[in-house]
Amino acid sequence: MKRLTVILIAIIIGSTAFKAGDLPQLFTDRLSRAQMTFTAPDGYAPASITPNSQMHYEYALKYPDKKFEIRYSIAPLDSVFIQFEAMKKSGTNMVVNPNNLHSGSFMATAMNLSGGNLPQIREFPKQAVANEFNADWGATCVFHVVGAFGDGYSTCMAVAIHKDNFGDAYIFYLSDSMDNYENLLQPVFHALKFK
Repeated sequence: MKRLTVILIAIIIGSTAFKAGDLPQLFTDRLSRAQMTFTAPDGYAPASITPNSQMHYEYALKYPDKKFEIRYSIAPLDSVFIQFEAMKKSGTNMVVNPNNLHSGSFMATAMNLSGGNLPQIREFPKQAVANEFNADWGATCVFHVVGAFGDGYSTCMAVAIHKDNFGDAYIFYLSDSMDNYENLLQPVFHALKFK
């Protein structure tokens, strides 16, 4: 009986491994500041952060028996708006509204991760991105990933979503096989969205 209780406890702990309290503090802080939710998909395990100078990210998941990893980077706009308002008050005229930076930021990120190449970026239809991510804008692109960020992987599918006044989020799906995108993407695609 005692052994059965220990096994049952282990199963319960294993099945609740993705409670919000188990997520890294930096990730949960940024989720909160950007007014986002994250629902961890079944079958994935946390992955360690790969040190690199190309793109920061706060959290990663890995499929246990395939080369498929998802990395999440969240950029809340609260502190950016504080700086924006301060610059406007100081009389600086050449300041871009933080709600207008998402497209250029995504393009620069994709170029940085692909070794300077500009992949074809496809914007999501406005209604679809609103329905699926509660976002105001979203886009995706696929490219050959280079440098330390992509170490061990050949391909990256990047997704960016933006919600006015709240934040931007980048999701990077890394793999060495296009088949993995077809087979493993659907269960994780909507894990991160705006409230």
